[in-house]
Amino acid sequence: MYLFIKIMTFILLLVSPKVFAVAFDSCPSKAYLFQGKPVSVYGINLVTGTNSLLQDDTGLPSNINGVGFNETDRYIYGYDTTNYTIVRLGQNFQATTLNVSGLPSDKTFYVGDVYQHHYYVYRSGTGFYKIDLSPLDSNVNATLTAELITSTASVSLTDFAFHPSNDHLYGVDNGSGGLYEFNISTGVATYIGDTGETGTFGAMYFDVDGNLYLSRNQDGQVYRVNLSTQAIIDSGVVPAVKFADGPFSSQNDGARCANAPLIDTDEPATIDFGDAPDSYGSTLASNGARHALDDTTWLGSSVDGDYYAAQSPDSDDSITSDDEDGVGFVTALEPGLDSVISVTASTEGVLSAWFDWNDDGDFSDEGEQVITDKALVTGSNNIVISVPFGATVGSTWSRFRFSQQSGLAYFGGSTSGEVEDHEITIVDANTTQRHFPSATGYVTLAYEDNWPETADYDMNDLVLRYRITEVLKNGEVAKIIISGKLAAVGASYHSGFAVRLENIIASDIDTTKTRLYYNSVLQSGSPQEAGMSEASFILINDAIDVSSYDCYFFRTNHGCREDIGLEFELQFSLTTPVATENMPAMPYDPFLFATPGYYHGPVFAQAPGRSYEIHLADKAPTEQFNTEFYQLAQDTSDPSTSRYFKTVNNMPWALLIYDEWQWPREYVDLTTAYPDFADYTLSGGETHTDWYDINNAITNKYY
Repeated sequence: MYLFIKIMTFILLLVSPKVFAVAFDSCPSKAYLFQGKPVSVYGINLVTGTNSLLQDDTGLPSNINGVGFNETDRYIYGYDTTNYTIVRLGQNFQATTLNVSGLPSDKTFYVGDVYQHHYYVYRSGTGFYKIDLSPLDSNVNATLTAELITSTASVSLTDFAFHPSNDHLYGVDNGSGGLYEFNISTGVATYIGDTGETGTFGAMYFDVDGNLYLSRNQDGQVYRVNLSTQAIIDSGVVPAVKFADGPFSSQNDGARCANAPLIDTDEPATIDFGDAPDSYGSTLASNGARHALDDTTWLGSSVDGDYYAAQSPDSDDSITSDDEDGVGFVTALEPGLDSVISVTASTEGVLSAWFDWNDDGDFSDEGEQVITDKALVTGSNNIVISVPFGATVGSTWSRFRFSQQSGLAYFGGSTSGEVEDHEITIVDANTTQRHFPSATGYVTLAYEDNWPETADYDMNDLVLRYRITEVLKNGEVAKIIISGKLAAVGASYHSGFAVRLENIIASDIDTTKTRLYYNSVLQSGSPQEAGMSEASFILINDAIDVSSYDCYFFRTNHGCREDIGLEFELQFSLTTPVATENMPAMPYDPFLFATPGYYHGPVFAQAPGRSYEIHLADKAPTEQFNTEFYQLAQDTSDPSTSRYFKTVNNMPWALLIYDEWQWPREYVDLTTAYPDFADYTLSGGETHTDWYDINNAITNKYY
């Protein structure tokens, strides 16, 4: 008996896999993705983009492509591109090689799908074929015959899929992004419209509602094209909208039961939806925000799954457990002011958030994404946001998405995390604004960094565009925004740029709401200077470093026509609003300082560092300044007479010009580029007050 069992086991191992191929039990909601050689089969949840490996050994050392799900017998059919044969796979994804005649013996087929018990394959430049699968119902070894529909196959496809509600195939041309409809009787391809996306769409699927899904090989991104009605198809308006992120591969093909819903409600709910009104993109039909539960990433104390997005009067909390507890609004949301939000994270991840500031029922307007891929730590995270001055007072909505994925939009799927939608209230704070020099304009600040020597006096060593906005609450200054652009760095010395607020005590600044942004990116660390009795902020620590120019000097040589590369914005709030009469006059005190650790000229025995400052004329330096530097070289500063940073002829080392001024070229003396400037300074500013006007400049002497 033992010998008999061993012999039978050996025989079973030798029998063709087709004997053990078992059809799928039902029409599955999952999409199947075939990748690589030898092929591996993945299960894809199109709703979120999550995927799992189902089989890495189909029994063939081959690539299988052109796959399609047959709803009649519930098998997957595909083309073995290695052996030029047709194969069939059941729910264990073991491949059975079929007997087929009538196909070219030297051509592979990467495009295929199944409809009404027929397998269709397509190859550009070769032809369009169909194969009747019904002989397999009685004999898996039956010989199938491929019938040529047409030899005209000019559309560049890597997959197509059957619509569940008509007898047409649809595919997207890789090069043009054009959507085509294929008549399966004649093979005629009809152009429908432009999807707006190009690439190698190696896997295409339909859902039961008539939406076409495109999986792009290069990046795994899944797009959805709405083909749900004939009217939409006839209109030709068929944009491909980003739906989710899936796995990517150079060899990619997909199969799915088109009549299955995307979400199987017979299985436990494993997706979290938002529950704001659907105008914000909440339901699956509107490609709403949704996350696959990964058992690791959520906000607050927990997260639970939904089958759909709850809509008012229901909410996520009312239909399941109260899990919308990860976001807390610590301070009121007031137009023009800062607000603190507390976010509790289960683990490290990234957070993005949107606010409908204008209460128009969407998150798509400029400035409504207020948090972008903010890294969170496990536990509590305090985040400061700025409420726009023009935010509409009253109730509106916000959306928070926490995930291991970055780059999420306010809509679409995510493979991990949670989405929380919160109804919020914008409070009327009686806020107003005042600007220097205007709401949209800039003044120019220009510095000569050779102080106390005049040297080349080209006044282009540090040039900035500069603007201040004060937010007043009930008539008192509550918040300040200092913004600008680094316009030129014609310097060989390393210098920084800072701003002091005279008579504003450093402790009057709310350090929890102080932020510095470079090109809209929040910078780490606090910009407020430590150890100062008056409030002072470092906006740029080393202008040479942050300008990152290709030319020897940044935007001072005539042949160096680079774009401005750095825009900065400093935002800070006062712990208690300050009456306008107690605020320093704008532009406050913007100054240049020497970057610590760098040589700064022969006048100094060692690197002067932060103790070196250059201020606007007759503006006293900060407490960090080394007063022993007074009256070195050409400087005639005299604190007893409130004279600072001027030569004997009143020539300053810093300028503020109420214009977007054009500075002198490198090594061109300011008085050479703008001859009226010398008389302007000698007169104490009484004459030639328009010396800086470009019409008073010498041609070819300014940048």
